[in-house]
Amino acid sequence: MGFVMYAKFPYYSVAQMYAMSLDMPVAIMLGGDLLYWVVDRQSEVEYQKIGCSLLSRSC
Repeated sequence: MGFVMYAKFPYYSVAQMYAMSLDMPVAIMLGGDLLYWVVDRQSEVEYQKIGCSLLSRSC
């Protein structure tokens, strides 16, 4: 399974609003580029392996 990323944002609050608007479980990660990544919950472990930090989960 590949990595699934929905969007990147410069502000955490914007990433939260976007994550809440999706009708699927997602995670918000802080990426190596210092942007907040909204990713599929099933991919969050793969993102952690490449150095991203898990900040929150949304259902």
